[in-house]
Amino acid sequence: MSNGGYGFGGEEVKQESSWRYPLGIFMATLVLCAIFLYYYVGPSVEDFSGNTPSPAITEEPVRVEIGGVVFSPAANYTVYPRARRGGARDEVVLYALWPTMNGYTPAQRREFIENAPDTRRIDIVISKRSSAFAEAERFERLYLPQTVDARGVRTPYQLTKFTFKDQRSNVPTNGYADTELFVGPDESGATAAIFCFKEKEDIQSPECWREYEYGDTIEVSYRFKRPYLPEWKSLDEAVRNFVAGLDRSHLAGE
Repeated sequence: MSNGGYGFGGEEVKQESSWRYPLGIFMATLVLCAIFLYYYVGPSVEDFSGNTPSPAITEEPVRVEIGGVVFSPAANYTVYPRARRGGARDEVVLYALWPTMNGYTPAQRREFIENAPDTRRIDIVISKRSSAFAEAERFERLYLPQTVDARGVRTPYQLTKFTFKDQRSNVPTNGYADTELFVGPDESGATAAIFCFKEKEDIQSPECWREYEYGDTIEVSYRFKRPYLPEWKSLDEAVRNFVAGLDRSHLAGE
């Protein structure tokens, strides 16, 4: 509201209220503060999409269907909220601690969140099968031709070690230059092909991983830290039993 009067020549002169401009400045400052706070402490795009680490402590099962197979992991085997969204999925990412295969607890937060070279966390991905070759076929057709010596070198832990050809500037890389391959029979007698990053100064936390088939439509890959490679056979069996234990397709009504 404003007050008015008349000046020279009969023109009306309006006087603006004294609180109008301070109020405008206050409201503008309030909006800027809200934007500032949201930017620094509000949820990000990653938070909304479920890509920010946020382990669950509940053991409530999450029902997911991948490639026609129903799995029901407990929520505390997940670190990212997106993994706790049930229904039809292309993949689900789970985490367990070796050797107990337990899920997350607050006392084990460091093991689940940080990437220490000796962390006991195993990263397990259950996904739709994407490769046309089985694990043994991949070894024979894809990996072995890229090795330096097809005979390999025996190791103390029932695996044969294969080294890949070095990457050179004038030769296209085969993608395996920083890795070594360890091959041997798992507890079921199937060929296990385990890749490991080399132990080098520029690789701070070297991992090993295996990918195997689970039925006709599913593949499972898992990663663990290289210090546990000597225990690979027990670790591999534990992962396979863990995944099989999550399969609910054989139960009536699932």
